[in-house]
Amino acid sequence: MRWLGLLAVWMMADEARAQGTKKPAKPPVDSTTLNGVYSRAQAARGSDVYAGSCRSCHSPQSHTGEVFETWWRGRRLSELFTFVATQMPKNDPGSLAPEDVADVVAYLLEMNAMPPGKRELHAHADSLKRYRIEMKRREP
Repeated sequence: MRWLGLLAVWMMADEARAQGTKKPAKPPVDSTTLNGVYSRAQAARGSDVYAGSCRSCHSPQSHTGEVFETWWRGRRLSELFTFVATQMPKNDPGSLAPEDVADVVAYLLEMNAMPPGKRELHAHADSLKRYRIEMKRREP
């Protein structure tokens, strides 16, 4: 008789699985670039890529301060990643490896005084959608 009770519980659990009554996974918590979304080592690699692939067309000033803020503040980090991945370098768009793109994005964040963290940015735009680009408030 005991085995009939266990069988009934097993059948109910199996039916619930078949009907998809499991709780849906919670979406990831939205975060900003002020929460340390890249590592110092990744930004250092990004500096090297920038020097070799970006500096011939761009000065660091064109990617920092008000210029960077005007273009990117409030946007998703995935948008910046996709822009660099598909539009840069200007003389050979889309030629950077995804890992190099992530490193350059980390360097851009570092140049704009966004704090580093312990983890590296992923080299895939979809994984960066949950991060919003935010800047530190400037002193008046």
